[in-house]
Amino acid sequence: MNITTKKLLYIVTAMLAAAMLVSSCSKEPKAKGAKQQAANGVNNSKTQNAKNPGAKAPKKGKKVSKADKTGVLVPADKNSLTVVRDGQYATLSWHIDTTGGNIDYINVLRSPTGVGKERKVAELKPGASSFKDCLPDENACWYSLKLFGKDGKFQVIGPVRVSADKAGSDRYVKLDEKYRASVTRTDYQATIKWSFPEDDYKVIDIVRYKLPVTEPFKGTGGAVSVVSSKEGVSQYNDTLKNPNEEYWYWFRIILNSGAIYYKGPVKAEYTRR
Repeated sequence: MNITTKKLLYIVTAMLAAAMLVSSCSKEPKAKGAKQQAANGVNNSKTQNAKNPGAKAPKKGKKVSKADKTGVLVPADKNSLTVVRDGQYATLSWHIDTTGGNIDYINVLRSPTGVGKERKVAELKPGASSFKDCLPDENACWYSLKLFGKDGKFQVIGPVRVSADKAGSDRYVKLDEKYRASVTRTDYQATIKWSFPEDDYKVIDIVRYKLPVTEPFKGTGGAVSVVSSKEGVSQYNDTLKNPNEEYWYWFRIILNSGAIYYKGPVKAEYTRR
């Protein structure tokens, strides 16, 4: 082997060794950096998502459900509820231990079955101990009290069953005749008229639906609040958006005594031409 060949072989060997040294040095910091991040528990998902907006974020756990609002406002062994029927009227009497002073108000609920379709027939102050309800028909029904606390929780007492009136309802006061209301309309306006008996009204709330719902003021069914009034005899013009849709109205009549009555559904009818 001549001197020229030896020099050339030496130069090539030196160049290969230098290239290997540079490659190993460039990889070492990355390896160390990855190990250091793993040791420190660093999560690179956010960085990767920021660089790649299309990347999916890691799945989150299920949301915790809201706390149950039911509670014990009065001891179960220190309260009672009785109901006595006399024809169309039912008199509720109850004893509740209110020494804690944490009851905000009391709702009286009536149900035709005892397992749902409850209707609020009164909202009373915490010191109330009785209520007289006017029944719509002779059928049996169920009553319960719903106590609301100042902390937002509630407690239910009951239900208590009331037997049917065997004498029938021939002499019953017809609430539809007692609380009269009508709604007439054009394409874009409904005229609501009501004529209720003279009484001490706290508020009369009127809402509008697109269907003849049977359980109004439940927060469902697409209710639209129309107007509130203290006048037992009055009228109101309601603006309508669609001449091709039907509209139905409900009245919730609240007396200062706490009693609540309902009127409806009343359909908005076109006036005859």
